[in-house]
Amino acid sequence: MLRAVRDSDLDAVFALHADPETNRFSANATALTRDEARRLMALWQDDWAHHGVGYWVVERRDTPGDLVGFGGVRHKELEGRRVLNLAYRFAPRTWGTGYATEMARTALSLARRHLPDIPVVAIIHPENIASIRVAERSGMRFERLIDYQGMPSRLYVPVAP
Repeated sequence: MLRAVRDSDLDAVFALHADPETNRFSANATALTRDEARRLMALWQDDWAHHGVGYWVVERRDTPGDLVGFGGVRHKELEGRRVLNLAYRFAPRTWGTGYATEMARTALSLARRHLPDIPVVAIIHPENIASIRVAERSGMRFERLIDYQGMPSRLYVPVAP
């Protein structure tokens, strides 16, 4: 299930972002503090309030309340143009289950339908093979290497319909 982030999700946001495994390929590669997690949640909530798009909480349908990750698209500036950045971060216990791919496909479909004039991209660390596979399974293709926040990154774009 996909739903908006609520204030009560703070512990889950903090736990997921504090896990070193989920930060291995992050630009700063450091876990968030509880205050940083709170600011991150506020940013996500602001995205929905002001742009009508943003990151979701992903819960298991068979066990509501079991948060397995976060993801979706949000507005970002990339190389001087506005894009929708597809991102996903899931608990290691769920890796390989297909949750990230299912969420990414849904986000891409909704972005294509509701915001067709804004390009969608995924910016992925070159060594993050699992994230690359999610992007490819979701209907994206490698476009080129870019420098993103001082790190070489792979830029993925949707395959033309």
